[in-house]
Amino acid sequence: MLINSENFSLNVADWPSLPNIISAEEFKNLPPNAKTCIIIEGMTRSGRYNQAQTMSEDLNLNCFAFTEWVEKYKPENPAEKSELDKSLKNGTYLPSELSVKIADWALEEFYKTVYSSDDFYNRPFVLAGYPRTIQQAAHFQQFLERHNTFALMAIIETNEAESKLRMIEKPVDRIGHETDHIPEVQMVKIGEYYLKTHGFLKWLELMNKATTFKVCIDKKDYNHRPGEHLSVIDRGDYVVISPADVSRMIMMFLNMVHFVNYSGA
Repeated sequence: MLINSENFSLNVADWPSLPNIISAEEFKNLPPNAKTCIIIEGMTRSGRYNQAQTMSEDLNLNCFAFTEWVEKYKPENPAEKSELDKSLKNGTYLPSELSVKIADWALEEFYKTVYSSDDFYNRPFVLAGYPRTIQQAAHFQQFLERHNTFALMAIIETNEAESKLRMIEKPVDRIGHETDHIPEVQMVKIGEYYLKTHGFLKWLELMNKATTFKVCIDKKDYNHRPGEHLSVIDRGDYVVISPADVSRMIMMFLNMVHFVNYSGA
């Protein structure tokens, strides 16, 4: 099986092993002083950034949001500026080489100025928006290995109906989202996710390197869940779990109850 994307073609058997992206059980068994991060991924407008921000604020964790660093990035030449403008306008992913270049700079700046600024800080940081492809994951593995850091991938699973609804009803003040309300842009963004990210996340899940948390639950299934008190939004056929409750679910799944207790979540 071959995966083709831009200038990239690779047999799945040759995909990188990503030893620093680990299973939930391995994550739970890391020593207390291990450097770690929790990657929040999922479909476009699944609430990745909102989820990462909620975890950051409620649990006092540093947050790396790739889109914020894209805004800070200064293109080195007209070609880079053109590629940035085109991708942001059309709703397509940045070219692989450019996204890795920006992330290489951004991750090191984040690590130097935010995450490692306190010698006694050993809490996880949360990360949204990167890595979203196998190329980006291979680069991210190098960053993790360089800083002796381990990552857990948490997939926030939503559905297309919720993704499109949020694009229409909940505009976000972030670069590249100005035209989310346009149906053609919605189709492009969801298509890009399925073309370049969905298979990558499913592969990580298959390799036991990712855990999925359902944000949208069918109404019938939700009504039959015993003993759970979740804050949800009722969409008719399904309900949407609040980011605070998803944070609690992730931390309790990881046996990190001390974070939940500390934050009062």
